[in-house]
Amino acid sequence: MFLNDIGQPLILETGKKYGLFEEHRGPLLLSSAAFTEHIVPENWSKSVVGSEQDIIRFRSQAKSSVFNSENSFYKTIRPNKPTQIEYDGNQITITLIPAGKSENGLETTLYYIENGHVRYLIVDRLSGFLDFLPKAHSSFHHGLSEGIDVAYIDEDILGEIDLNEDLYSFMDLIKPKFIYGLRLRELPKWLLKLRRMVDLYSINKNSINLQ
Repeated sequence: MFLNDIGQPLILETGKKYGLFEEHRGPLLLSSAAFTEHIVPENWSKSVVGSEQDIIRFRSQAKSSVFNSENSFYKTIRPNKPTQIEYDGNQITITLIPAGKSENGLETTLYYIENGHVRYLIVDRLSGFLDFLPKAHSSFHHGLSEGIDVAYIDEDILGEIDLNEDLYSFMDLIKPKFIYGLRLRELPKWLLKLRRMVDLYSINKNSINLQ
């Protein structure tokens, strides 16, 4: 997924058209989507951020010339260690939170991002267990106590099941103000009901469509 200047994430997908402010041109933050076919925005920052393991894996698999070592800058972030990233004159802090292993044996991680005004939590995959929470960095605990402003979900983890119990339990626990999809897809109602605030933009948009 790519970040913009204030740390908002987005996964660009083939076949979709994006506006000027939707093509996030900041760092590529390594998640499971980075290891599948994806779009690279024009004039991006050529900065790749992720865990040491993910960066090694990504560099070994990267086929596009835009990701080779001569063109890109790689920044390693250590688990549970807040790391500052600068882009376009702004500074954000990213914390990688290990969240155990999923059913298929893959390491699962969360990203907690602060930009001085807003707190984001990015959910890529979940392990089904919440015992990682007490081990997370104190900055994340502080963010939970203050309230997560936006939780971003990779819609691919929803699959075709009616209810993802692991995701439901986690969102019900952290209670973010807003919940958005990383791919800008429509999210299920059971998930949106777990947010603390209603998205007025979506309500107005739906009202316009009904008229």
